[in-house]
Amino acid sequence: MILKFKIYMVLLGAFITLISANCDIIEDLHVKHSSADYKSFKKANAIDGEISNESRWIGSKGNSDNIWLEIELLKECSVKALALFSGFGESNAVEDFHMQFKNKSGEWEEIQSSRVSGNSSVNRLVSFKNPVQAKSFKLVINKTKDDLARVKELILYSKPPTTMTQPYLDKKLDSGHIKVYPELLTADFGDVKVAIDPKGFKFSFRDKNGAEFSPANSFAGLRISNEPAFITGINSNEPNSYHVVTKKGQKAVVTVHYKNSMLKFTTRSESSLGKVSLALGGMPVAYGLGDAGGWSNLNLIGEKAKHFNLINDGGRFRWLSSFVVFPLNRLAGVALQGKSPRVSLGSEVYSMSVNAKQEVSFHYFIGEMKEIYKNYRKQLDLHNYPNVKPKFRLFELGWESWAALGWQTDANTVLRSIKKFQKNGYPIRWAVTGSGFWEKGGTTTSFGKFGDKFPKPYQFKKSLNGLDVKWMIGLRTNFVLPGGPHTPKTKKRDKNLKVKTINGNPLSTEGLKKGYFVKTSEKPLTLTSTIFPIVPCYMLDGRNKNAASWYAKNYKKWNVDGIKEDTMMRLSGDLLDIFNHPIAKIADEKGLVMARCGSFSSPGTLLRINDTKVQEVKKRTPVNYLQYAASGAPNVYSDTVGFHKMKRYSEVVVSQAWLTALTAGMAVGETPFHWSAKEQEIFKKPFDFHYKIAPHMYDAAVKSFETGFPYTMTPMGIAFAGDKQATTTPNYQWMIGESLLCVPKCKNPSDKSIDVYLPEGVWFDFDTGKKFEGPQLLKNFSMPPEKTPCFVGGSGIIITRAIESNDLTIKLYPTGKSRDKYVFNHPDGQSISILSFSKNSNKAVWDIKARKKIRFETCQKSGAISFNIKPGRSYKLEL
Repeated sequence: MILKFKIYMVLLGAFITLISANCDIIEDLHVKHSSADYKSFKKANAIDGEISNESRWIGSKGNSDNIWLEIELLKECSVKALALFSGFGESNAVEDFHMQFKNKSGEWEEIQSSRVSGNSSVNRLVSFKNPVQAKSFKLVINKTKDDLARVKELILYSKPPTTMTQPYLDKKLDSGHIKVYPELLTADFGDVKVAIDPKGFKFSFRDKNGAEFSPANSFAGLRISNEPAFITGINSNEPNSYHVVTKKGQKAVVTVHYKNSMLKFTTRSESSLGKVSLALGGMPVAYGLGDAGGWSNLNLIGEKAKHFNLINDGGRFRWLSSFVVFPLNRLAGVALQGKSPRVSLGSEVYSMSVNAKQEVSFHYFIGEMKEIYKNYRKQLDLHNYPNVKPKFRLFELGWESWAALGWQTDANTVLRSIKKFQKNGYPIRWAVTGSGFWEKGGTTTSFGKFGDKFPKPYQFKKSLNGLDVKWMIGLRTNFVLPGGPHTPKTKKRDKNLKVKTINGNPLSTEGLKKGYFVKTSEKPLTLTSTIFPIVPCYMLDGRNKNAASWYAKNYKKWNVDGIKEDTMMRLSGDLLDIFNHPIAKIADEKGLVMARCGSFSSPGTLLRINDTKVQEVKKRTPVNYLQYAASGAPNVYSDTVGFHKMKRYSEVVVSQAWLTALTAGMAVGETPFHWSAKEQEIFKKPFDFHYKIAPHMYDAAVKSFETGFPYTMTPMGIAFAGDKQATTTPNYQWMIGESLLCVPKCKNPSDKSIDVYLPEGVWFDFDTGKKFEGPQLLKNFSMPPEKTPCFVGGSGIIITRAIESNDLTIKLYPTGKSRDKYVFNHPDGQSISILSFSKNSNKAVWDIKARKKIRFETCQKSGAISFNIKPGRSYKLEL
C-alpha cells in the first residue's frame, strides 16, 4: 500500500491528528460522483488529505433521496474500516450514515457493520465486521443538519487503526521504486543558498555563511497532483533545473530562477499538473493574505495549522492575496499564477498551492523589508496588476449616506446633513450616496438612471461641488440579465431594497454579444447575490481590456466624481482577477475610487474592509487593516465613525475615531450634535488630527505607490523587522511614514492608560514633547480619550496642516538619526519639496529658490524646529 496521503496533513499540524502506526491508509482513490455539491465546497475536498473547515465537501441531495459520495479505487482492495471527519468545527456532525460497495454483479450493496445512527461526534471511526474486497465504494448519508453533509475528510483503511487521537509522526516519506538522485543539492545565488533534499524536494534557504533562515518542510517541499515529488536527475538544458517524478508517474521539470533577491520556482510538465504545492517549514511570525488573514489574529501563525482558501464570497472575503511576509526570517512568498490558490500556515508549515495546467511558478522574496516589497511590486507590474496613484481628496474627511440617513436618503437630506457637519467644523470633502438613488427596480449598472430621490442629479452635483464636496456613488460589476422585470425567488430583501421586482438590463445584451462577461465553458456565468441584486446576473470579465474600457465608458453616464465599488457575488477561486482593471480604469481616468473587490493590488485610492461594527475596534478592524497593509495595500478604510452607535457618547466610539484618524480613510454619517459640549469636544479631536496629518499621510501613500512598501500603515513587525518584540506588542501599533508611531486604544478602549512599545531610538510624545529612549515598554502610559495616541521618532520628520489657514508646516525632531535628503509630495499631486541637510553650529533654514534664510521656530519641550513649506520650493537645513 501507498501510505503517505493522509500523513501529510498531520505533519502540517492539522487540528485532528490521524492514526497510530499500525494501520494502512488507502490512497490510490478518487471521487467519481456525488449526489450534489453545495456552492464551492466540491466533492474532491472529501479526500484531499486536508482536514479543515476550509477544505470540506458539503453535499446536498440534489435530485436524490439522500446524500451520497462515490469513491473509486485504482484497483480492488480489501477495506476494513473508515474514518469520517465531519461537521463545522466541533458541531454539525453527520448523524446517520453507512457505506456501500459495488458487488460482482455491479449492484450497490450495504456494508451492514458500517451503519451509524444518532452520531454526534465530528471524528468517527467505523471498523467493519468483515473486510470488503471491492473497487467502488459509496458513502450514503441519511440524516444531517439542514440536509447538508459537511464532510472534512473520508479515509478508507486496509488495516483498522487503533485510535484517532494519537499522532502518526513515525511515518517516513516512501519513494517506492523511484531511483532518487543520491545527493543533497545546493544552488548558490549570491547571498542566498538553496539546499534541496531530492527525496520529496525538501528545500530550505540559507545565507551566504550557510546559516538556515527558512527551514525545509519535514515531509515534502513539492507536491504535484497532491503527490510528493522526487528528484531523479539534473536537467542539463537549464541551470538549477531538475527532473522530478511522483509515485504515480507524474513527470515534471522544476527550475529555480534567481534575480534581484527573488527566487522563482517554476514547474513544467507535458501533462496537466493538477494541484501543485510548494512548502517550507514553519516560521514564527507571518502577516498578509488580505481579507483571508483579516479575520484571524495579526500573527497568522498559531498553535495549529490553518488553511486559507482564497475565494471571493461576496461578503467578508472580497480583497484577496496569497502574499505572506515573514519579517523575522527576511522572507515573503506569493502565488500569482494558477487557480484556486490556498495558503497553509502553522508552526510546522508554510505552503502555497494552486491548480495549474502545464506550467506554474511560485515566488519568494528575500532580504530587507523595503527590498522585498520593491521586488514584489515589480512582479505585480509584470503580471499586469494595476498600481493606482492615490488622490489626496480621499485622504480628507468623507460622509456616507446609509449611516447618516438610512431610508431618508435623498438630495435634500444629504445636503442638509453635510452642511450641518461643515457648519460644526467637520471639513467634509467627499460624499457617498450608495443606497436608493437608482430608478425603482433598477441597478447601478443601468448607468445614469437616477430615481425620484435624486430627480435633478446634475444640479445636486453642482450643489455638492459648491460645498467643496465630491460626489461618489455605489457601483457594482454585475449586470442583471436582459428582459424582465425579474422577480426574486425568495421573499428576503436587502435592507436597502423595497421593490418586488428588478428590471432587466438592456446593456447585458450588448455585453453578452461582445464577450464582456465571464464564461464557464461556452456559456456566460450567471450568479445570484444573497444580498443584492437577488436575481440572476452576468459578471463583467475585467481580464478583458475591452470589457474594462466599455465599463468605464458607461460609468461616465452617471456624471459623478467617483465610486464606492461593492459587488457582492460568491465566486470560485478561479475568478479572483476579474475586478481590478475595470475599477482601476475609472481611477486612471480621474475618478475617485473606493475599492472593495480585487486581488493582490488595490484598484482604487482607498481599499475598504467589509462592514464593521464599532465594537470590532477591539480586534477585527485593526487586524484587517494591518493585513491589507502587510499585503501591500495600506490605504485602508472601513465604515463611518460610530456606525449605528451614535445615540450617546461612548469612549469606544472615540477609540474607533482615533483608529480611523490614523489611517488613510475617515468618514462620518450620524451626528454627535445632541451630545454635551464636552463630549463633542473630545469626539472632534481625532477628526482635527486627521485633518492635520492628511498631507503627511498622503505623502506616505505616494511613497507606497512608488516603492511598494506600505508606508501609509506599516505594521510594527515590518517597520522594525529585526526586533522580535515589535512583532508581539501588547497593543496594535503601526507607523505612518518613517516617523509617526500610532498606538490607538483598541483592545481596551475604555481604559485611561495603555501599554506602549517603543523600539530602539529616540521618541517624543506627540502632545507633550516628552522624550523617551527605546527600546522600552511604557507600562500603563496615560492615554485619556482626548489625547493624541502618537509618538514621533525615526527620521523625526512630520508635516502637518493648519486647520484655519491650511498652511503646511514641517517639523523636525532631534531623534539623532542622520539625514541626507527628504522628498515631500504635496497634496496637489504634482508638486514636491526637497529638504537637504548639512551640519552647522549656527542653525539656519534656507529657501533655495529665493536664496534667503527663512524663519523657523524651536519647540522648548522637544527641541524640534518647524517652518512653513510651499509647493515646488526646496529647502536646505543647517543643523
